[in-house]
Amino acid sequence: MQKLKNLEFYIPLIIGVYLLFAFRFNIYVMPLSYSETEFLSQMIFSNDNSRLELFANNVPNIPALVYYLIYSIFGENIIAIRITATLFAILGIFVVFKFGNFFFGKQAGIFAATMLIVQNIFLAQFATVQPEIINTILLISALYCFLREKYRTMCIWLVLAVNINISGILAILFLLGAFLLKRNIENKSQSLVFFLIPIAVAATVEAINMVILGELSVLKNFSITSYAEDITDRLNFTFVLQQRLTLTLIFIISIITAAIQRQIEGFEVKNYIYIAVFMLLIVATETTTHSDYCTLLVSVALLAVITGASFSSINIFYAYKYIIISALILLFAVFAARSKNTSCEYISHTHQTETDIKAIKYLNETVSPTDSIMCSNTFYKLLTNKYLGYISEPYTNIDTIYSPTKYKFLIKGKDANCKNLNATLLEEICTLEKTFTKKEAETDIYSVKQ
Repeated sequence: MQKLKNLEFYIPLIIGVYLLFAFRFNIYVMPLSYSETEFLSQMIFSNDNSRLELFANNVPNIPALVYYLIYSIFGENIIAIRITATLFAILGIFVVFKFGNFFFGKQAGIFAATMLIVQNIFLAQFATVQPEIINTILLISALYCFLREKYRTMCIWLVLAVNINISGILAILFLLGAFLLKRNIENKSQSLVFFLIPIAVAATVEAINMVILGELSVLKNFSITSYAEDITDRLNFTFVLQQRLTLTLIFIISIITAAIQRQIEGFEVKNYIYIAVFMLLIVATETTTHSDYCTLLVSVALLAVITGASFSSINIFYAYKYIIISALILLFAVFAARSKNTSCEYISHTHQTETDIKAIKYLNETVSPTDSIMCSNTFYKLLTNKYLGYISEPYTNIDTIYSPTKYKFLIKGKDANCKNLNATLLEEICTLEKTFTKKEAETDIYSVKQ
């Protein structure tokens, strides 16, 4: 009977895991998406995409080293790549569960992990070659160790995180500030070194990148232009979009209700404050680099933690809470399934990959070796890099269009001298050959009139 009760306790988590694999099963045989291609091309491929090469464009970070190792061992085996990414995603679920479980209780850990699983942004990143999930694991682990005053272990997570993106540097500064404000800490001066080591590593990485490649690493896109507008967008994504307004309202209502019922302990209030401030600072910091919304996975995971914790603190019969949570995750799942957004923060971004696969297959069947192809810089990588899973033999006679254009591929014909063609002039001399679509995703192939 006790085993059955424990199983009942985990029902929301079981439903969440089932939905996760049900949604993402097809990704194990799919090539890499735009954002994955961009990340790998920047980190582990040579400039001409012909071979694996660390340090070609940037000082490599931990995700880059991991996937460089996987490619070196398994080659362009997409299943091996996806399984590696999946293992990190599962570890991320466990870290969120562990965080909620240790500081707020087992029920809070289950609710937090379950709500993270069914977030569209997590579904989109699950089993994909992206640094965001690994970054989330490292930063939440660092915060977990800080709150437990395990500064030596915290230092390890921060050293691994500082070169992934700007949120790692923010985490160091936030935790250092919080540490300096703490009182009555034994051996405070000795513990301070565990905050200074990650700072030194971050500064060294930036200096190496500047000396060798002539640009900064995670700080190279730092800018505060249009900051007010951008931070509004990112706050909207974290707390409102993808049905997260529901999570935000549940958190607000639950925290007020639990406080009125006096179900929140003093040490829990401190943890809520640390998590909430850190979450907001992540959003504010990521805004300065104008990066994709997928970098906000850290703040979304922390929102799941505090929402799960506050909801579990309400003094009602536990079965009612599990019914509500189960209904909530089904709501998130339905929204994710119906989403048509093809940016990398949504599960439907793989639709674009599917139309691209069809387009490249069409090119393989119809384009002769003497034809010249024009395409965007992103598509250039897809057509010249066999490691990305789109082609077996790279195309060689390709030019790129860097200016904004609606064209995906342009078959120029036997005249290979198309570098002098301006993208704006192509409007008048192109004929639509083929269009591949799936929901909102679309890949077009044009030919240039002779």
